[in-house]
Amino acid sequence: MDAIDPVLLTLLPQDIKNLFFPYASVQLWALLLNLLLGFLLASIIGLHFRHYSSAFCNRQDFSRLFPLLMLTVILIITVVKASLALALGLVGALSIVRFRTPIKEPEELIYLFLNIGIAVALGAGQTLAALLACAVTLVLVTWTKRRNMAISQEQGLFLSINDHSEHEITVSVNELKNLLASHSERLELRRFDCDKYSFSATFFITATEVEQLDSCLALLKQRFPTIKISLLEQHNIAGV
Repeated sequence: MDAIDPVLLTLLPQDIKNLFFPYASVQLWALLLNLLLGFLLASIIGLHFRHYSSAFCNRQDFSRLFPLLMLTVILIITVVKASLALALGLVGALSIVRFRTPIKEPEELIYLFLNIGIAVALGAGQTLAALLACAVTLVLVTWTKRRNMAISQEQGLFLSINDHSEHEITVSVNELKNLLASHSERLELRRFDCDKYSFSATFFITATEVEQLDSCLALLKQRFPTIKISLLEQHNIAGV
């Protein structure tokens, strides 16, 4: 029977790992745990965003990005904290990245930062801090949202108006606001586009009675006979 090489006898499991993965310094079990927790927390944040956000977007599709964002940031922070050389290389790599996706609502950006903040904490190994911060943040935001909904019984709607004519159209933001303000409790301009023969505008309005909405529509049709109007209830934007 051939003798066993004395060198192989000295190779312990840690030595074997270092032999095949000499640069591995990440604790894989800790990374796996943080990835699973991050996916769970991102799903909970997405559920909260779909139910309590008032952002003017497809909340269902937008919230599906949260788990991917969470897992990506966890991986980046985990790898970066384990190696200074990788951290310096990451700075150079990210300098060529350009993010061109527009964030139209501040609330969308806030939820993205919440995901990034939780992911940074998990990637840095602050698991308990991430769990506590996520739970406290969502509970406080939920309490605030429900409290505001209980205080205000106004009906929030997005009013979109479009008009196109063969003749020149003269319209201003001030004129539209004056037409709508007299029959609404709250009025906010979200978007306005105008050229020589057409214009479009989107307002967020609140009204306590349906008659107020009918009066707004009547004034708009009286001023712009060919106008096209659409109303969208803000809590039904998410889709299925």
